[in-house]
Amino acid sequence: MVAATMNGTARLRALVGIARAANSALADPARLAAVVVEAATIIADSATVWTQSSTHRTLTRIGATHRDPVAEQVLRQAPGSITVGDYDGFVTAVTVSGVGAVLDPAEIRTNLDALDPALVAGLTARGISAVSIQPLRAEGHPTGILVVTRDTGGDAFTEDELSYLQAVAEMAATSLSTVDLLNGSAVAFEEMRAQAEIVNQVSDVIVSWDGDGRIVTWNTAAEGVYLYSLADAVGCDAHALLDTRFLDEDGEPLTFEDVIPYIRETGVWNGELRQRRADGEEVEIKCSLTGLPEQSGSSFAAIMVNHDVTEQRRKERLALNDALTGLPNRRFLTHHLAQTLKRWRPGTPPMGVFFLDLDGFKKVNDTMGHDAGDEVLRVTAGRLTEVLRGGDVVARLGGDEFVVICHAVGDRDSARSVAQRMIDNCAVPIPVGGEEPARVVPSIGIAMVDDDGAPADGQEYEADEVLKLADGAMYEAKRNKGTGPVFA
Repeated sequence: MVAATMNGTARLRALVGIARAANSALADPARLAAVVVEAATIIADSATVWTQSSTHRTLTRIGATHRDPVAEQVLRQAPGSITVGDYDGFVTAVTVSGVGAVLDPAEIRTNLDALDPALVAGLTARGISAVSIQPLRAEGHPTGILVVTRDTGGDAFTEDELSYLQAVAEMAATSLSTVDLLNGSAVAFEEMRAQAEIVNQVSDVIVSWDGDGRIVTWNTAAEGVYLYSLADAVGCDAHALLDTRFLDEDGEPLTFEDVIPYIRETGVWNGELRQRRADGEEVEIKCSLTGLPEQSGSSFAAIMVNHDVTEQRRKERLALNDALTGLPNRRFLTHHLAQTLKRWRPGTPPMGVFFLDLDGFKKVNDTMGHDAGDEVLRVTAGRLTEVLRGGDVVARLGGDEFVVICHAVGDRDSARSVAQRMIDNCAVPIPVGGEEPARVVPSIGIAMVDDDGAPADGQEYEADEVLKLADGAMYEAKRNKGTGPVFA
């Protein structure tokens, strides 16, 4: 049985292996198919490649492998052709639609009879728990299928694994099509050499540089993301051209010198980059950086496989941040508080949850207008942030309500002092463009997360309950204006 995850370097090498096989297979598609099935079984137990006849009526197996030699022999002895259309099953659906089919264990039991018997004979050599049937297509036309399975007891394929199998199928189809062109004529041979630049078949950015840091590979996807042409990029310093900044998986900044030891030790570094396009715009990149064998006189050569996540990160920020103030929103707050409370244990430093409501805000909105009200909220967000230490969190729940989480706030006297600083900071009049400044004063309720209020019997604090306690204390503070913060 194969593990559900795999090394990213092995994937990249497998894909490059298919490209190299396309150059060497020439008139022998079976040699290329052998490389394809080996690439697929990095994450699976068996794989077969089937090519479609020119009439689209017959599929012929040209490659098969299984991680177990005995099962592989059974697989190879199974009938080597399938008549498309005899069954209204998944093979026909995949070849006609060009969309892959995936079966998990439950679906296999229900739909096994929808697979052609010749195909099932091979698949059931050891029993199966997951099936992926990926189409092979060239220039929009079906050319075959890639069938990949896991033995009984294996996990269903993950989205990441299915994306990899789709990439294998796409590259296999392109390479097999190239081999067919080679078999046609010497002209086709020259066309294949032009197409054999496999990196241009990959949707992700692929950039490599030599030991002097000079770019030597720059695929079509790189041109699309960074807006530099191949001619502009090749020979340039890779990091200087893109003004590259490295971040670890927690978002902490790194230098390239920090990254090199990871690569020398493990062969690969995974993290994020902040880079600049030709038009000056910053892009956010998910990066897998693999070290290449050093050449004579070279210090460090590498290849980057990058995925542009700029839009994805923007949407994530919008989903977790308040558009008006830029503060974390209710969704972020509830998740963060719940996770923080799960980690809190009796004996650890107390934490304070402060619930704020701005007295006088409704009057600002009613008499000065909503633009003035928005300005008050923005300024208040900044003033609350100024009071906090690094690691503390201030969020806007909505309207004029804010919540502040202070980690290791100390005892109640310390929490009261923090709340008073918030009140004093926010009470300073706010210019809003009119003759009179706006004035608001927060009422604050405080819920302490400490040993005194810890739930009995080892139970954890609940985020909703803590917020409710702080909210209730805030309303008590509103009823007794001028008395300062109130504890739950």
